[in-house]
Amino acid sequence: MSSSDSVGLRILLLTHSFSPDFTPPQRRWKAFTKVFAAHGNPVTVVAPKSGTRSPNTDEPGIRVLQYPSFGNPKHLFFKVLRSLLRAITSLPVCLLSGRQDVVIATVPALSTLVSGLIVSRLLRARFVVDLRDSWPNLLSESNILRSRKLEPLVTRLILTLLRRADLVAAVTGGLGEVARKQGVRDVVVISNGVDLSNYGSPIPTIRREDGLLHVLYLGNLGRSQGLELLIHAASHLSSEILVRFVGDGTERVRLQNLAASLNAPVEFFHPVRGEQVLEQYAWADTCAVSLRPDWPSFEHTVPSKLYELLFLDRYVTGLVRGEAARIIKASHAGKVVEQDLQSLVKHLQGMVSGRPHKLHKSLGREWVLENVALDRLGDRYLNELALLIGKNK
Repeated sequence: MSSSDSVGLRILLLTHSFSPDFTPPQRRWKAFTKVFAAHGNPVTVVAPKSGTRSPNTDEPGIRVLQYPSFGNPKHLFFKVLRSLLRAITSLPVCLLSGRQDVVIATVPALSTLVSGLIVSRLLRARFVVDLRDSWPNLLSESNILRSRKLEPLVTRLILTLLRRADLVAAVTGGLGEVARKQGVRDVVVISNGVDLSNYGSPIPTIRREDGLLHVLYLGNLGRSQGLELLIHAASHLSSEILVRFVGDGTERVRLQNLAASLNAPVEFFHPVRGEQVLEQYAWADTCAVSLRPDWPSFEHTVPSKLYELLFLDRYVTGLVRGEAARIIKASHAGKVVEQDLQSLVKHLQGMVSGRPHKLHKSLGREWVLENVALDRLGDRYLNELALLIGKNK
């Protein structure tokens, strides 16, 4: 069945991040909703408000409805309360969207998963889960709930909701396999990728005279990334390299304090967008992609930023395992490094002396075009939705 066979599907997307946000799920779904609408399938997006800004989509066939976000609390109790309030508040907004054929809920936001199932049943629509992370496995690995009593209850709730989905679309093969083993019936793999329309400008040329190896990490500064290792490595090579972190996150202040305590050559910049991202890439000799090694679920996780680095032919220092490591190797995009201090220091020293990043012949752009161009992935997603509707007629 081709995407042309799916014209006229009414699709409701329930997501925790959409325009005017600028996040990996927003970029994924901006591209996919454009594909859906371009093939004659009207899309209604229901998402929490992003500050005082209004959604900036004017794409024909795409309607965005918002509900209160209830802030960004730090304490666990208030995070749980916010999730509950979002689930409740989103329900009437979804029901006001009218009749739908498919309801898609993005995960890891628990509120979208709960309200997505309820809305799909009330609207008699097919329920699809877009699974971005290894939930519920990450609950126990990260101890994010900090409660031995609450964690098994939430785990059972998430598994129950996933098993009731008509289709689960996982972003990696590993996540899909884990979902199948946990009893999810129908699973397809539709990865993250690159929206090629965002890259019309070439990476600028920046003249540098400091003689240092420039190491860039651009992305979220959170617990998942394990960025302490890069700071410790920088402290061992303080006269030879400069490390730059560009981004925000829950660990930013702690990472800044660590760098200061070690007198490490590390500088911190706030998030950038558009042309400024390309300027940061131009500054760098190598771009680090990192996931902490002690959470098993990260064997099946691929940071979405990796695909952008591949498409732009950046030399990648991969502090990752599993699927992400295999992609770096398959695309010849850089070096996968063992996640210990000695290995990372040795790798960076080798770059200082040998500059392999200047000579590498990456296949990253070709790999992206063949495997993870978001417009093609959007066509695949739409085909799966059409097949799902066809099965249930």
